[in-house]
Amino acid sequence: MKKLLVCLLALLMLVPLLVACGEDEAPEQSEASQEKGEYVPVTPIKDMGGKEFNVLCHDWGYNSTSILGYTGEIMYDEENPSSVDEAKKWVVDYVEETYNCSIVGEKTATEPVPETIKQQVLAGSDDFEYDICFTGISSTAPLAIEGVIEDLRTISTIDLTQPWWDQNAVKDLSIGNKVYFTCGAINTYDDQGTWCMLFNKNLKTTLGIEEDFYQLVRDDKWTFDKFVEICTDSNATYDSDGDGDLDELDNWAFGTETYNVYVHVVAAGQKITQKDSDDLPYISLTKETEATYTIIQDTLDFYNDNNLVMIANGPIYGTKFPQKCWEETVHKAFIEGRELFYMCGLIHAASFRVMEDEFGILPIPKYYDTQDRYYHTVSQGNSSCMCVPVGLDDTEDVGLIISAIAEMSLQKVTPAYYDVQLKYRDSHDDESGEMLDIIFASRTFDLGAAFNWGSLLTQYTSLDANVASRFETSITAAQTKMDEMIEFLGE
Repeated sequence: MKKLLVCLLALLMLVPLLVACGEDEAPEQSEASQEKGEYVPVTPIKDMGGKEFNVLCHDWGYNSTSILGYTGEIMYDEENPSSVDEAKKWVVDYVEETYNCSIVGEKTATEPVPETIKQQVLAGSDDFEYDICFTGISSTAPLAIEGVIEDLRTISTIDLTQPWWDQNAVKDLSIGNKVYFTCGAINTYDDQGTWCMLFNKNLKTTLGIEEDFYQLVRDDKWTFDKFVEICTDSNATYDSDGDGDLDELDNWAFGTETYNVYVHVVAAGQKITQKDSDDLPYISLTKETEATYTIIQDTLDFYNDNNLVMIANGPIYGTKFPQKCWEETVHKAFIEGRELFYMCGLIHAASFRVMEDEFGILPIPKYYDTQDRYYHTVSQGNSSCMCVPVGLDDTEDVGLIISAIAEMSLQKVTPAYYDVQLKYRDSHDDESGEMLDIIFASRTFDLGAAFNWGSLLTQYTSLDANVASRFETSITAAQTKMDEMIEFLGE
């Protein structure tokens, strides 16, 4: 027993030395912390000597009446903070104090983030203005082709396998096992850019619809055909103001936009591109032509029925309201309780707090009832992703700060944003929270939409019913552009 006690004492004396030797290693969970349930970060800690890290973020809420409360990906409102703002402030304060650095965020809408990054890199200055950038997926993708953003997998201080990175995004957005942009807990606007289906609960009751929408989702019976059936049988579209015309001031079964034709294709498990065994993209239509055309044709048959569907940026309202076609049509109708279903990004949910009616959140309907899951996309322009400019002299330090912010955001910001902002503040029932769990777990990302080779995405969002003929020439152009990109990135 005495020998055992001596050994234990000797081991305890060695512990401080072992900790001191590993000050650049990730801190481990202590027994005391484990007992208290405290979280100990795993990202290594380093004294940055007061270094400043500058973050540039596109301002999605600039000059918008439907996108409210967007403060930036790491920025926060100090005057009237929400729980999300308070969580963001905690994370930034923690990282600044722990790593002895300062983090400065800037939002911009007038100066495009991609052009700013490109000019910074091409200028070749040793004193770069921005270290971390956030902008839309479709805006960031071209920067990879131009060689001005880093392959994040080459930054040793960023571990993309960690849970604070969206693993669907990492997997779907990689090209030849290289990842130039992605999203995770460090972002919030990727969540807000996620597509969903909203429905007016009061209007559902008024119309006498007895179907339990939530149960349809649980039973895997929330399909495109079922959705069309409900819109058709509900008699929700009618001339409510009695002026003899069916327009933006009347009642509608469904409010949507042309982009959502593509969203329905994604909901069927199809994308513009899939990837082969070498993690390289190929155009889906070259292998799944008939299935994709069928989905698009069925969607267009429904969308082109002017007695059921109001399309915000379609030929009628896009011409009538060229600057604010969404705000004056589908968005306004839903707020005023004149629209049964509204398909949009979650960013709009905040603006519906002024509604008198209650609304619920649903997944995008499956196309086939045999699908193993639901599929959801994010907006290519109105969704945040992160990238790092090429040429920084301290890329590894930047990666460390990114990792620290991302890790602690998962602990602090994600619960505040997801559980409070989305599940309880913006949605008005427990079932919608359950639906959000399904939506976020089934997100998918499409390289074909991100890069839009040969403007192929435009064909997916067109209302032209001549599907096959208009795709033929676009596929050839897209294939050429995609092959050029693969060759460039391979080099």
